[in-house]
Amino acid sequence: MKQWQRGLRYLYLRFVRLQATPEQISRGFALGIFWGMFPLPGLQMAIAVVSAAVVRGSKLAAAAGTWFSNPLTTLPLTAFNFHVGQSVLGREWEDLPTENLRSLDSFLALGTDFITGYLMGCLIVGLAFAVVSYFVGIPVVDAIQRRNAARRLKRRKARFYKPLKYRDRSQLH
Repeated sequence: MKQWQRGLRYLYLRFVRLQATPEQISRGFALGIFWGMFPLPGLQMAIAVVSAAVVRGSKLAAAAGTWFSNPLTTLPLTAFNFHVGQSVLGREWEDLPTENLRSLDSFLALGTDFITGYLMGCLIVGLAFAVVSYFVGIPVVDAIQRRNAARRLKRRKARFYKPLKYRDRSQLH
């Protein structure tokens, strides 16, 4: 358990200490969020990193953004994306056939109506979440970077500018 905690702490610190502008970090994170909405297990992170490199966003932030869709959030996000897609295409809401989402063959067997509705929902929800995460991310990243810079400056000052201790002159002779 401690290895997981150390690993997560390391990744968190790497993310917080990214040497990029808030716009670049937010751009990368937004791309990760966008690609994380699509049903591309194993490819989400690679596509997000490549697209972040193309638009000069942070590649590490893009990889981290894809973690938004994880085993705990996959089913709720899939259902939400499916229903958004159904609504946008003007179709009646159907129940999400969760038993058919276990393999690629059973997913493809659901037909083009299901798949187009689902992918339309992925596109719309992904765009919405990406835009929100980009504009919310800029001030958040800026604040984190300013806080970290202030802490580093304070530590540097404490190390190099130690307070002078005045000694009693009578001890010098």
